[in-house]
Amino acid sequence: MAEKLRIGVIGAGRWSASAHLPGYARSPLSEVVAICDRNEDLAKQRAQEFNIPHVYTDYQEMLMRDDIDVIDICTRGDSDDRDNHEVLTFAALEAGKHILCEKPVAHNYQRTWEAHEIALEKGLKTKVGLTFRYAPAMMYMNDLIEEGFVGTPFIFNGYEQNSQFISPTIPVTKPDLIPPNDLKEMRVSSLEGYGAPIIDISMWFMRSYLTSVVGTMRNFVPYRTTMAGEQVRTNIDDGDIYLGEYASGAICSLQSSYVTVGNYPGLEARVYGSEGALICRLVDEFGVRQTLRSAKPDAVEFVPVTIPDKYFPPGYQEGEPWPSLFYANLVHNFMEEIVSGGPENQGNFAQSARVQEIINAVEKSFRERRWVDLPLENTLNLNN
Repeated sequence: MAEKLRIGVIGAGRWSASAHLPGYARSPLSEVVAICDRNEDLAKQRAQEFNIPHVYTDYQEMLMRDDIDVIDICTRGDSDDRDNHEVLTFAALEAGKHILCEKPVAHNYQRTWEAHEIALEKGLKTKVGLTFRYAPAMMYMNDLIEEGFVGTPFIFNGYEQNSQFISPTIPVTKPDLIPPNDLKEMRVSSLEGYGAPIIDISMWFMRSYLTSVVGTMRNFVPYRTTMAGEQVRTNIDDGDIYLGEYASGAICSLQSSYVTVGNYPGLEARVYGSEGALICRLVDEFGVRQTLRSAKPDAVEFVPVTIPDKYFPPGYQEGEPWPSLFYANLVHNFMEEIVSGGPENQGNFAQSARVQEIINAVEKSFRERRWVDLPLENTLNLNN
């Protein structure tokens, strides 16, 4: 393997430019050698901005390169081809590449498990863009839980909510994705796009898997304006809540929404246990990106916790935007996992499959108006 891992990025949009590409630029273990996007002008723009030598509009042509170690899939999973993450993932696996993929890998958890099994067979590492487990405050909170600060975890409360799409003039998705004959059944949006990271963190912190969930979804802003200025009727969840029971006996509540007043990313994780409690907030407020607070039974007032320097990524600068701060940790962690050759591979396709299975279960619970047990049956009949 080369001194630096050679990266090929598929997708040159906003998130690629603000998170993925800056992350690779900061890691001493990576070098982006190619970028691919159907919009050639945009791909060329990113190549110039990040000093990337090769530009492609056909991902298959890029995958044929033997000198690329890692493929980064950073396309919009809800764009013209709603399943493009899944298609690109299996193509990259066939080409024998390590993969970083934005969520979801596939809309059905079973396909994500299939991708995980192929990666294992080929000796490939995978990682999913579950960004917020790589926030320094979340990483430190996880270590405190591991060290026993909260004792036995009893309750997890999770929130990922913001108001970025509260206005009906801001389009969440394209109207051709929601044809009139689909309006009778709500399509999953917030739960999958915004709930996934807090679901991931809930399993991470509680050290247990869910055995049962009951949830509901709502479409609070049904009419939205397209990029062409046309008002259309949509039927997507923009707010949802579920309760869950863990194999360990613990319980949880989770809420996700992008029409709840608050600043992006608007994520909060609370763990209450037999020996203490921890609350982490990733909310960009007054220039502060993250906070961590703790309490004990004999000192119930929550107090600020200082995050040690070792949890911050290479090149960290105080006050930097959260996308580059958190994603730099994600990228560098993945590079270290690949280079080490060891078994460590957090936030991989297996974890993403578990997250997607919970999303599928909550959707099933909403449609059938009942508690749903996990693991799910082998076949799902969901509209996504």
